Amino acid sequence: MHETALFLGHFHPVWVHLPIGIFLLLALLEAAALLARVRGFGWLPALPERQRTLILAAGTLAAAVAAALGWLLSRGGDYDPALVHRHRLLGFAAAAGAMVLLAVHRRRWLYLPALPLFLGLLAVASHAGGQLTHGSDFLTAHLPERWRARLGFAPAPAPPPPADFEHAVVFADVVQPILAERCISCHGSAKSSGGLRLDSWELLSKGGKHGPLFKGSDLAGNELIRRIELAPADKEHMPPRGKPQLSPDDLTVLEWWVGTGAQRDSRVAAMDLPTAVDEILGPRLGRAPDPVPDRAATLAAAAQTAASMGILIRSMSPDEPWLDVNAAPAGRAFGDLDLARLLPLASAIVWLDLDGTAVTDGGMPALESMLRLERLHLARLPVGDLSLAHLSHLRRLQYLNLRGTKVTDRGLPALRPLSELRALYVWQTAVTPAAVKALGDSIIDARKIALWTAQRDQLDQRIAAERFEGNTGEALRAPVPPVASK
Repeated sequence: MHETALFLGHFHPVWVHLPIGIFLLLALLEAAALLARVRGFGWLPALPERQRTLILAAGTLAAAVAAALGWLLSRGGDYDPALVHRHRLLGFAAAAGAMVLLAVHRRRWLYLPALPLFLGLLAVASHAGGQLTHGSDFLTAHLPERWRARLGFAPAPAPPPPADFEHAVVFADVVQPILAERCISCHGSAKSSGGLRLDSWELLSKGGKHGPLFKGSDLAGNELIRRIELAPADKEHMPPRGKPQLSPDDLTVLEWWVGTGAQRDSRVAAMDLPTAVDEILGPRLGRAPDPVPDRAATLAAAAQTAASMGILIRSMSPDEPWLDVNAAPAGRAFGDLDLARLLPLASAIVWLDLDGTAVTDGGMPALESMLRLERLHLARLPVGDLSLAHLSHLRRLQYLNLRGTKVTDRGLPALRPLSELRALYVWQTAVTPAAVKALGDSIIDARKIALWTAQRDQLDQRIAAERFEGNTGEALRAPVPPVASK
């Protein structure tokens, strides 16, 4: 019975507009009838008594149904009790006022002043419903400042400036703004669908009627992430279809936050940020982006360097300054000093191939300045574990080739900060498969893979359920004739 009541109650936001429209139409017709008595407006229609009675009866019935549906909806407990109580009283008063208006409408001396009073009551009740659904300032939130001053409203509060990157707190300055923009309208002080409120840390950590949102740092068991990543057509998807959705960047930040244990008071600058998250939060928290080198100057310097050193340097983009540097053609003639000569181009180098050159451990510090490196070939170099420590700041590095080097298992932990690393080649080294697996496990977020795998399985099931197979027999082989008996 409770579920049926809630089902019917959810028709209240749709139905409630019907009595409002009916009584506004009645007011318009009554105003037209009064204006028709003025010279020059005789062409306006007068409202016959029977039509007035019909409109009033329809509006009264619609108001009574709206009040009943609103009462059923209020029993769900998703809204602030004080606001619900106020709106409920006003709604019942409006329904009662409509009945009174219907009862006295034949007495013109009583009906004419009662109608505007009733419309005022209807407006107050409607405004209370709007505040309940959209917030207390839903009508004035975007009022231009010049009109605010003329109407006596206080100036709109200026949004607080974003915390600077060095002092930003992960929940208050990163997570809470996302929740406030996309989730609070349904999970705030005025409305708390599912008994869940997200407008404070204490209420968020408490969870809702379906239990807590978090289970440690497990993405697959996190209700918040699960609901967000459901297909938009799924009835459990959040935010609901028709509401503004989270951007991919917002989802990336929330997944990272949950994966770190949903921390509250940690400072962003003190946390180990994956490259994707760092690139999102940097601009949001006011950190100046890394300057992009001038393309013309970079290419001119690159051409001069390549010619003087006997190496290959090519542009990777027709519009940007990024470079692919290949020192392999110089062979053993390219050493530590030559690698240091590349430092003026360091901020533009994205790919670097040192395969077979004479670079040693002593030249590796030069790589620390090449923060945009994505691919690095160190194959067949006389370098060992000490060199890997100089790579730990290359957070964009995705590919690393250490074939034929002196690297061992002891050096691999230095690569753990490389959250974007996806390909590591250690043929002909002393590195063991167990050490490679341990490094991979420390870099890859297995929780995300588990979550996406579960979602893929669900989608596969849905796809299979929607498939149709028809067969008219043309794919079958001709039947084998029976063997004749002798």
